[in-house]
Amino acid sequence: MHPIPKLTLKYCLLLSLLLLAGLAQAQRSPGTFTARNAYYLEISGSSDTYSLNLDRIVYQRYSFKAAVRAGIGTNLFFQEGEPGVYPIVPVEALGMVGGTQNHVEFGLGYTRRFTDHPDLMQNMYFARVGFRYQDPRGGLVVRLAVTPFVSPENKSDTPGLAVVPRFGLSVGRSF
Repeated sequence: MHPIPKLTLKYCLLLSLLLLAGLAQAQRSPGTFTARNAYYLEISGSSDTYSLNLDRIVYQRYSFKAAVRAGIGTNLFFQEGEPGVYPIVPVEALGMVGGTQNHVEFGLGYTRRFTDHPDLMQNMYFARVGFRYQDPRGGLVVRLAVTPFVSPENKSDTPGLAVVPRFGLSVGRSF
């Protein structure tokens, strides 16, 4: 039987320590998203009634993530009191701060209503502050936020900017 040389034992020990250090490094940022895309249905929020949306995380560092989002919606099924059917297109820049699955979400966006009706605002700018649940590896996405609108097109008798408070709920999937 041949004894194992001391040099081989040192290499095995060094390799084991390097692997252990690599595992410890991987555990340092558990919130790194491998599932960077998400699709979801948003009720109210940045649209009149609902919108189907797609977002993508474009930057992540430690507990901060930045994303862009675009969607399309309509008032099709909620026409009572509305002058007609029109499409709605929200776009948004998002930021998220949080550990693994739970995040504080904030953003700024623009929503365009494609209608010519004189009583409806067409251009609306909104902010978002809320909560986002999303697993970094993919799966369920749930968002709940306050999304107030500001519009330069004031359609009421009050002068100045039109400010409309809103809340939004989104449910979907990340991949």
